[in-house]
Amino acid sequence: MAFKTGVVVVSGAVVLAFGCLGCDGVDGEDEGAGFGEEEAVRTRSAHENGWNLNGWNLNGWNLNGSRLNNTKLYRDGSQTDYIQLYDIWLPDGDYVNTGSLVGGMLNVGGYTDWEVEDTTFDFKVKEGATTYWKYVWLKFAYPVAGFSDVWEYDMDLQVSLHNDPLCIDQAGKRTRALLLNDVWDPATGAKVSPRPDKAITFACKDGGLAKCVLFGYRPWASKNGTSLADYHQACTRMLRADYCGDGQSHTLLGTPIHVLDQIGIQNVDPNKPYVVEAEWGPNGAVCLNPSNSRLPLPALGCSIPTCGAPFASGGLIQSGKIVP
Repeated sequence: MAFKTGVVVVSGAVVLAFGCLGCDGVDGEDEGAGFGEEEAVRTRSAHENGWNLNGWNLNGWNLNGSRLNNTKLYRDGSQTDYIQLYDIWLPDGDYVNTGSLVGGMLNVGGYTDWEVEDTTFDFKVKEGATTYWKYVWLKFAYPVAGFSDVWEYDMDLQVSLHNDPLCIDQAGKRTRALLLNDVWDPATGAKVSPRPDKAITFACKDGGLAKCVLFGYRPWASKNGTSLADYHQACTRMLRADYCGDGQSHTLLGTPIHVLDQIGIQNVDPNKPYVVEAEWGPNGAVCLNPSNSRLPLPALGCSIPTCGAPFASGGLIQSGKIVP
């Protein structure tokens, strides 16, 4: 697949995730999910088609925090806003309108792995009554230890000739981003379907979208023939304690949790005794033990049964409250 240009208005926000090293390699990954426009490169002065990337700002919930993603592409989340990609400037000074992701690795203009360093993405941004340009400069590329198909990128955001890190953590320190070939609704945390024009998301590493990739739930891959896409989505609900699957987080940044699944990506940690908090699917918790929640629970806007035998609920991932 190739990235296609076009204007798609999606509510603005950002998205992120958590990680695991030493996970199994790819067992059926997407060979190259794309973004941009499938056409010949145009001269700079010609009409430049673009891509609405409201989704790039769509992953900002931190682990045990309230953000699904935290890039600075947007100032607010108004649904009248948009981000439109115009072109991608390559390290050799040429530019293209197309690119792809091979797993979690960028491939653009024939450049991949470390070769994509010094690539710049040009965006036209509308925020309220203001329209202006933003530029994302991909400065450095790094393979992620423990994976054969996950890369992370050190990026700057330039507005009015002023550069800032694209991604920062809760302490205000620079962090890197992963690239994901999907878009998430910032209000509900749901994956947008159908996916807008093959858009992609910059997933800052301190948020749920990226963290869940690093846990081993790579949404483009599979494990023993089982797709990990739903596991990734369930993980984003779990990390934010989004019990009802409505985007409402019920946890605090830094709260430790035990994570377990039945496909061998996350296993029992004998050094961390725990009690079962909940089991999770793509739309939130499928069972819940309120006495083991990370925070005292308010009245929830949904009804969730109590957990019984492990994974009898049909959940994909189990979360546990660490016992001191």
